[in-house]
Amino acid sequence: MIDFLSKTFIKDHTDYVESKVRGRYGVLCSILSIALNSLMAAFKLVLGMITNSAAITADGFNNLSDVASNVATMLGFVFSVKNPDKEHPFGHGRMEYLASLLIAVLILFVGFQSLLDSIRQIFRPSPVYFSWVAIVVLLISMGIKFWMGHFHQVIGERINSNTLIAVSKDSLSDVLATFATLIALIASEHTRLPIDGILGVVVSAIILKTGYEICKATIASLLGAAPDEALLKELRAFTSDYERVLGTHDLMIHDYGPGRRYLTMHVEVNKNEEMMTIHDVIDKIERDIYREFKVKATIHLDPIDLDDDVTKAMKRVVTIIVTDINLDYSIHDFRIRRSGDNQTLIFDVVIPADDMTPHHDLMKQIDDKVKEHDASFNTLIQIDHSYT
Repeated sequence: MIDFLSKTFIKDHTDYVESKVRGRYGVLCSILSIALNSLMAAFKLVLGMITNSAAITADGFNNLSDVASNVATMLGFVFSVKNPDKEHPFGHGRMEYLASLLIAVLILFVGFQSLLDSIRQIFRPSPVYFSWVAIVVLLISMGIKFWMGHFHQVIGERINSNTLIAVSKDSLSDVLATFATLIALIASEHTRLPIDGILGVVVSAIILKTGYEICKATIASLLGAAPDEALLKELRAFTSDYERVLGTHDLMIHDYGPGRRYLTMHVEVNKNEEMMTIHDVIDKIERDIYREFKVKATIHLDPIDLDDDVTKAMKRVVTIIVTDINLDYSIHDFRIRRSGDNQTLIFDVVIPADDMTPHHDLMKQIDDKVKEHDASFNTLIQIDHSYT
């Protein structure tokens, strides 16, 4: 069914990284979801009134909120594929993240509202009327929601969309919520305990948990979450395979929405390389990274002296000094500046992003240990926090 819908409604349906294709997938998923959720919401709200069930009514309002979420998702995809303009030179891809955030807010609102209604049902219970029609509708609803969750998960993974994966999680949580509603309706035939209100609270808790998780993940993307470690390893390995590349460091990925990622990195090369030759290599790496990963790369060259024995020896000494302080520390851009009798070691020290060691204290500690080894060297140290 998924492949049939993709082939029928999506032009170039296998080009998953193309922004226009991603937008068509998002709109297709949204329209399908709006239709199914509207149908389920209508049935459940009517059944909730007929059976006087707070759990069924809460489930119906949950489906109604899903309709609003689907509309937000569709608008997010429509606006996210707009071309860059003067005011937004990096495009509008983050509209998709804003759509996810709106989905989370709507889910949380419905969750709180249904929680209040369910608590009232516990303390002021009203009779729930059993109905086989309601049982059948709830079972069908569970099947539809399970398929919708699978559908959005598959498409979300294909086009790398956190928004559709969020919708998938919401759909699967709805399956659990509807199951709890089903139990409440059946239990109403056998007990006078406020099972309906109690399970309504359970349904509400599931809704709230889903909203919180989607909200947390989306805010992380908007704030600038750390890039995927697997992607970083692939990028390092991919770049290091090129001839004349001696090493890489200072990788930074800026995320402006799916399909709009920008990479900056430093590549170490032999300082004796012919400039135009190495420039051609770097240009090729940037083009190949975009072709392979759909990430726009800007690469900075760092010349390395491979012939000076003093430089190589002191780099080993400084590496040991820095890693003795903390195994998570590393150095790069190491070189020696000579002016008359003065020798200065110039290098960067990379520390973890959450390391709160005062930079001045760390630089002094390293400088003192360098002078213990050889007092003829001064140091010029730059402390960098890792962005990966």
